[in-house]
Amino acid sequence: MSHTFDVIIIGGGAIGCTTAYFLTEQGLRVALFDKGKLAHEASWASAGMIGPAAAPGIPWYQETTTLSKQLYDELDHRLYDITGRKIGYGGHGMLTFASNEQEAHALRREIAHQQSSGISAELLTGQEAQKQEPALPPETVAAIWLKDNRYLDARTFTEVVAQAALHQGAQLFPGHPIIGLIRDHNTIIGVQTHTESYFAKTVINTAGAWAGQIDPQLTLPIEPLHGQIMSLSPPPCGLRHNVMKAGTWGYATPRDDGRVLIGATEDEWGYQKKITPDGLALLGAITRNILPCLKDCEIRDIWPGLRPASPDGLPTIGPDPRIDGGYLWAAGHTASGMMQAPATAVVLTDLVLEIQPRININQVRVNRFL
Repeated sequence: MSHTFDVIIIGGGAIGCTTAYFLTEQGLRVALFDKGKLAHEASWASAGMIGPAAAPGIPWYQETTTLSKQLYDELDHRLYDITGRKIGYGGHGMLTFASNEQEAHALRREIAHQQSSGISAELLTGQEAQKQEPALPPETVAAIWLKDNRYLDARTFTEVVAQAALHQGAQLFPGHPIIGLIRDHNTIIGVQTHTESYFAKTVINTAGAWAGQIDPQLTLPIEPLHGQIMSLSPPPCGLRHNVMKAGTWGYATPRDDGRVLIGATEDEWGYQKKITPDGLALLGAITRNILPCLKDCEIRDIWPGLRPASPDGLPTIGPDPRIDGGYLWAAGHTASGMMQAPATAVVLTDLVLEIQPRININQVRVNRFL
C-alpha cells in the first residue's frame, strides 16, 4: 500500500468524506483518516436540516447554504448511481409558525429579511399553514414557509458519500488517529499515526471538535458544544416539513421512515458525551411546545453529540498563514455543518486545485483568530 498521496484528509465526518469524494472526482489520490468509525461524531448526531438561509452581515453563510442545497439535489442522484443507496433526502420545506399576534409580528420581520436576501420564503395564514402541514397545532395564526428547505439523514449521507469516494479510489483509514503533522522546514508534508507516516502535497484538517488538537503549534479556538437529540416513532398526524416555532428554542424534523427527530440541547461539558435527565426534559418540553401531537409518541432513541464550535459561530476555512504551505483548515461550523458541508467541500477542492474558490473565504480565514 502506498504511503504517498496528493491529499490527506484528517476527519471522517460529512465534510471530510464529501471532500474526498469531490477530490477523487478530479482524479486525485486521496487518503482519509479518522480516529474512530467514519460518520460517528457530529455527523452521526446531526438533525440534518438543509436549505438556503440568510444571516445579517455573513455572506459566507448564505452562499454556502445556498450552494449546498443545490449540491445535495445533485448528490442525491449521483451518489445513488455510484452506490445504489439513497441518502435520506426529502421533505417539503421549513415551516416556522406563530401561535399569537406577537409571534406573527416577529415572523413578518423575519420574512422581510429573508426575501430581501433572495431566499424563497412565503408568509402563510394559519389556515394555509395547517393545510400545508396538518401536524401544526390548531392555534397556529401564521407561518413562514421556506420552500427550499429539506431534511437529510446525515448518518446515511456521510456513509454513502464515503462509499462513493472509496469507489473512486480514495483510501479510507477508520480507527487510525493522527497524532501529529510531518514538517519539511515550515511546510506540512504529511501526517503521523501511532505506527506509520503518510505523505501528501496537501493535508486538510476536517477533524470537527478535535480539529484544534491535531498539532500543538497550529491550534485554533474550536471547542466541543454538547447536544442531545431524540427520535420519536411515526406520529398519527404525520410530518412532511421541518418545523420550528417563532421565538422559541428547538425543532422537529422528519425522516423517510416516518420517525421525527426533536432537538436540541446545548451544553459546554468538554469532550464527554452523555444523556441526562435535564436533556430529556428539555426535549420533551420542545416536543410539547412545537408539535403537541407528538407528545404521546414512543421515544425510539436519544443520543448525544459534539458540535465543533467556534467563538463567532463561523467555520475556519483555508490555508494556515503560520506555515509556508501544505495545510488547509475546514472546521468549526458549530451547528451548521450539514447545511454547509458540500459547499465547504467544493471550496476545499478548488483550493487544492489552486483555482479561485467558488465562494470567497475572506470572512472565514484562519487570520481572524491569530
